[in-house]
Amino acid sequence: MKKKLSLKEIFQGSIIRLGIKEIFKTAGFENKIAKINIRLINRIPYAPLKKQNSTIAIITPPALNQLRVMKEKLCRQALDNLFKKQIVFLILSGSLSLPVFLKNHTANSNIPVAASKYDEHYLISLLKALVREKIQNTISLHGVLLEANENGILITGTSGIGKTTAVLKSVVKDYYWVADDIAVIKKNKRGELIAGGNKKIKNYIHTEATGIISVGNLLDPGRIKVNTKLAAIVEIKGFGKKTEITKVRKGVLGTKLNSLHINIPATSYFDEKLLKKAIRMILKGD
Repeated sequence: MKKKLSLKEIFQGSIIRLGIKEIFKTAGFENKIAKINIRLINRIPYAPLKKQNSTIAIITPPALNQLRVMKEKLCRQALDNLFKKQIVFLILSGSLSLPVFLKNHTANSNIPVAASKYDEHYLISLLKALVREKIQNTISLHGVLLEANENGILITGTSGIGKTTAVLKSVVKDYYWVADDIAVIKKNKRGELIAGGNKKIKNYIHTEATGIISVGNLLDPGRIKVNTKLAAIVEIKGFGKKTEITKVRKGVLGTKLNSLHINIPATSYFDEKLLKKAIRMILKGD
């Protein structure tokens, strides 16, 4: 479900998350956008480029250096050619501040610009996730997803802590399997959080004993579901002296879920018994 949002609405609360150290806003920061491309600029174009949908452009350090050494007239022409590609926001990767010449030109073009300390590869992944979250109401979280009594429960935590093994053992008798490794969560028109697997890997599972294998080879098809209505998230930590369970409220796409934090001893694993206890607490609201 896509919607129109301004850059201000998209980036609200995400400036620190994106490593942005300085931002220069223009009136263009208030314009509404329905679809956004993310484009990496490694080299400044000397000729106008073909227009696309509204684009957030990431300027790499080599491209910025290219602009710095240009003569003023040539630099203005290069930036004009770049902005003709319907760029709505410009971000410098690997930068702590904005050059004056760039702020001056973007002000004239009504294009906001920012400097992020993160390198372009990490930054582009963060931006894509942010656009999916804000425009498409979709996020992806690492974890194992199951369903208990029509309640979707996502188990998150460090790889190797026992999540997948515990869920597999419990699903055989009591619950339903939905996804391993990545859960894709979307908000539907009724405001419900619907969670399922990543389309590329949703039919597979990875365990130390089997390696990567089709989930249908391990479980009865009647115990496998395509998606579920997400009700809670159980986050597992493994650095405590004893097992402690804390009730929390977890925000996902603007919805607060009754969830749990489980801290287990560093030398132990998350097991089927602890999983069932957590599910009972969630279902009963204990």
